[in-house]
Amino acid sequence: MKRLGLAVCMGALLLAPAGNAAGRFDQKLSAEKQIIHVLNRLTFGIRPGDAAEVRRLGVDKWIDLQLHPERIRENPDLEAKVQPLDTLQLAMWQINDKYSQPQQQRQAQRPLQSMLTPLQISKLRDGGTLEERREVLASIPPEMRTQVLAAVPPEALQGMPELQKQADELRKPVQPLKRDILTPDQMRIVRNGNNEQKLALINSFTGEERNQVLRSAGPQAFNGLPQLRREAMAASQPQQYVNQQLIENKLYRAIYSNKQLEEVLVDFWVNHFNVFNGKNQIRVLLTSYERDAIRPHVLGHFKDLLLATAHHPAMLIYLDNNQSQAAREDAPPPMGANGVPARRPGINENYGRELMELHTLGVDGGYTQDDVIAVARAFTGWTVFDPQKYAEFQFNPANHDRKEKLVLGHVLPEGRGEQDGLDVIDILAHHPSTARFISKELAQRFVADDPPQALIDRMAATFMKTDGDIRSVLETLFTSTEFLSEGAWQAKMKSPLEMVVSAVRAINADAPDMLPFAQRIADMGEPLYGKVEPTGYPNTGESWNSNAGVLGRINFAIALTSGQIAGIRPDVSRFNFKPRQASQRNCWGLRHHPIRWRPSKNAYKEKRPRRR
Repeated sequence: MKRLGLAVCMGALLLAPAGNAAGRFDQKLSAEKQIIHVLNRLTFGIRPGDAAEVRRLGVDKWIDLQLHPERIRENPDLEAKVQPLDTLQLAMWQINDKYSQPQQQRQAQRPLQSMLTPLQISKLRDGGTLEERREVLASIPPEMRTQVLAAVPPEALQGMPELQKQADELRKPVQPLKRDILTPDQMRIVRNGNNEQKLALINSFTGEERNQVLRSAGPQAFNGLPQLRREAMAASQPQQYVNQQLIENKLYRAIYSNKQLEEVLVDFWVNHFNVFNGKNQIRVLLTSYERDAIRPHVLGHFKDLLLATAHHPAMLIYLDNNQSQAAREDAPPPMGANGVPARRPGINENYGRELMELHTLGVDGGYTQDDVIAVARAFTGWTVFDPQKYAEFQFNPANHDRKEKLVLGHVLPEGRGEQDGLDVIDILAHHPSTARFISKELAQRFVADDPPQALIDRMAATFMKTDGDIRSVLETLFTSTEFLSEGAWQAKMKSPLEMVVSAVRAINADAPDMLPFAQRIADMGEPLYGKVEPTGYPNTGESWNSNAGVLGRINFAIALTSGQIAGIRPDVSRFNFKPRQASQRNCWGLRHHPIRWRPSKNAYKEKRPRRR
């Protein structure tokens, strides 16, 4: 029998939803299966040599090492990859100061705000799937579509070449290349030259002239040159530049880091405490949110993680707690610009509700609507100081509800200010429902979509015993019979992020540019940092297991292994097949076109007359 090509192997590797969830959780995996299993669960994918390293150390020692990332020497290749990402170490005020949205960009977005809903704008601007972006654009009347095409960022039209070309033509009068700087030949190079010509041309300019050329050309002119594309984006779309660097950092770390479990947990907790990058100025706050509120606590105490997210301006703005304030009978209402008393903002329940439903207790955690209101009152005054400039947490006592509150049976005395919110954090972090909810989510991530209740109970007991120590809870999980069982073996389907990253790791590809991968992940339904709802992306495989999702994975595997993704030269030497050039036929003998559904021959059988 003929061997199938690498793309088929990749498809089998990446699609495996591990439908063996009905297997027994008391039947231990063989030694070799255990090695593959822990690598599939605790990393973003198996690289060449990983299995040999686990075999050398032993499964238990390897897991213990991943649980203590401070003992692991980081990959120098990763350090080289993230070094150009200059915004990663900046404080929020520095990002605001350097990459605030320019006036001309705010003016260019006004047509979007007048013609589209906020949700439609977020899908276009912040990495909605290809189908979602097509749907938004198709809903716009033809006479208004040209205005939208001229205003949306180039990334909104990725995967739609006909609209990209139209948008480029529309933008030319608005953002002309600097004719007083560039000669006609130089302008042709910027628009149509190869990468070497563009790089040589841009490097011939310095200072403001260079910025003007990059700003006029736009980042889409330098898609094959990551560093120039970053410069052009910084000059023309500064807030998107900050967010794009955060996405690049996430993907580089997922692919190259030796501290794989730490990166898996950063992704898990960022998703658990989801913040949408398309609301207000959150895009420039997310760098600090992940770096300062999430990453330091992924293996620490849950209470510290919960408090760090509650204090962070990104969360306060996303769930509107920065605007929540108690009614004040002892002060006159604020006056509007026309001299009429303005409507005073009231208590906003968004954060209080999501804090209990999604972050701690779970929807069945035993709280009531009265508890939601009491928690919302406790967090009044938790706001953001000067969000456009400094974006720092601030407690404003003038906006706080000073009266007594009752939260889950606990009385919060009157007149204590910020301490009300701190007490709520403490109550929720030590609640048994929180222990069960967090333990179940971790078990779903690392064991199976429907993990055994006995395992959840043991993890919850560890949570309560250790004051919510996440590392101890994970030790209980990873040393359990259920984790290394036949029931857990291949019982999870990868998310688009996990699938794409594991593919790159599997073929040991050098990936100099993360933009193509970020777009592929978004097209499959998981735009990074782009989940609108506070639920985050699904922790189970059901949402990813659609016909369109499976075809997207197959198409990605073919594109990756046949050299169709720019800058990727996969190392296929360890695979037992003869690779072909991208211009030749693929592993099925077909030319490289995306797979599309076609009815099978059997679909027509009933319509054909039988032959006698």
